Amino acid sequence: MILALATIAASAKDFYDENGGYYGPEEFQDFGGAYYTGDYTSPFKTCLGKTDEEIQAKLDQLWDHYFKGASNAKVYFDRGYEAYILDTGNNDVRSEGMSYGMMIAVQTNHKTEFDKLWAFAKNHMWHKSGQWDGYFAWLCGTDGYMRDQNCAPDAEMYFMMSLLFAANRWHDYRYMDDAQYILEKCWKNGNGSLFSESHKIICFQPYNCSDFTDPSYDLPAFVDLFSRWSYTNQDKWMMATYATRNHLYKSSHSRTGLFADYSEFNGQPKSTSYNTNSHKYMYDAMRCAMNFGMDYYLFGADAERQEVMAKRLIDFFEEDDYKHARFNWDGSSPSESYTVGETGANAVACYCLLNNPDYKDAVKRNLEMAWNVKPLTGQYRYYDGLVHYLSMLHLCGAFKIWKSGSMTDSLTGPTTTGVTDKNVDNGWYALDGMKQNCKPSKKGIYVKNGKKVIAQ
Repeated sequence: MILALATIAASAKDFYDENGGYYGPEEFQDFGGAYYTGDYTSPFKTCLGKTDEEIQAKLDQLWDHYFKGASNAKVYFDRGYEAYILDTGNNDVRSEGMSYGMMIAVQTNHKTEFDKLWAFAKNHMWHKSGQWDGYFAWLCGTDGYMRDQNCAPDAEMYFMMSLLFAANRWHDYRYMDDAQYILEKCWKNGNGSLFSESHKIICFQPYNCSDFTDPSYDLPAFVDLFSRWSYTNQDKWMMATYATRNHLYKSSHSRTGLFADYSEFNGQPKSTSYNTNSHKYMYDAMRCAMNFGMDYYLFGADAERQEVMAKRLIDFFEEDDYKHARFNWDGSSPSESYTVGETGANAVACYCLLNNPDYKDAVKRNLEMAWNVKPLTGQYRYYDGLVHYLSMLHLCGAFKIWKSGSMTDSLTGPTTTGVTDKNVDNGWYALDGMKQNCKPSKKGIYVKNGKKVIAQ
């Protein structure tokens, strides 16, 4: 143990970006996921032989297309001090797309665009009182007019996670305050919680539709980080971590590996009167492959079951020859053509199969398909385009867990704080170097014994 920790500490300086953001090891390696190792090597590099330069060029191409491209290519629209992600299929602004845009911006180190998106979301979508307090209106006009107060919980998940990453990567703890506000409001100790208080699984809606869920809202890697970084309800977030991984596995069909768009808390498909396709593998469900593939390479805590899920899913699409996009849960009644979003999400699921020689050809095929996708143009570029873009962040090794610091985060590494090696003593210091009279009573990030720590 001591030798392992010394090795990690010795290499910690390799895990900082130009902002002083830290993404390296945080504790002894229990599972081997990137959270523990800091290893984000791209499978495009190891399996397809792509160079670092080629991978960065691919990321630059995606950013330039969807954020800076022509009017029929981009989804990011600047309003001066604000910006929004446009659902080009419906000509409106959705919390889902806003949160995706913020995650893409923080992972690609575009703070200006992140801040403008967050300004729009805060000013026009974020509820700060009433029953929806802490949540986001899922639908707005491009003018910011709130068209529906209800929330879409996958957005809350991405908003919280992107804000936490932004706070840590850019050392701006106003983001941390905002993230912690939402995290606390997710549990209302009764009606209106984002997660079922009894099942500890995310709800389809906190009100009215709280007795079932959408499996593509299951983001176990995010919930795991919430359980570690939230200032409140850590016990509930910890239980939700286990429940989320269990539900995602139960929602995967035992033969096809497919997921339904909506499901019961026991994993069985959910039929509804207002969505006749809710019990099928449709538009939402394709994201589940990205969700469990992400959890596999970031944490590896549920690796065995996630490998099973990946085998079932990839076997099914191999048999279909990647021709179709929509199915019944059991794989019957195929329809529509295989999509760009599925191409990306299923390739992320292949993280679970990288070490299985029986799947070498299938993994390579999926990676090649994801790599060769041309960024979408036209009316329906928004949803599939962004799911593929998020997938490519994972596959390019560009989706990192940005941490506030760790036992290895010594002051010898890059830092933007005012703390120097002269401050390395038993006292508490603010990030601007100001020594505190005692342990801080205000929650936040401080320095103690030369290491960044969270005061709670």
